[in-house]
Amino acid sequence: MAHVLDPKRLSNDRDYCAALDELDELSQTDAGSPGGWRFDELAALIHEYEATMRSPSVSWPLSWPVNSA
Repeated sequence: MAHVLDPKRLSNDRDYCAALDELDELSQTDAGSPGGWRFDELAALIHEYEATMRSPSVSWPLSWPVNSA
């Protein structure tokens, strides 16, 4: 796969999942290091993708029905 940042945005679920995987791998890097910068870039891309792909009819957090037994 091409580098996630090549298009400067995540355009589909496959790119989104790859970005999440890479973000997880970078979670232990130091801020201010190249890995930390990459972590920040990925986090911004993921945030943008989630904001644009989330259905406006779904409210977050989801609430589940409670049984009143």
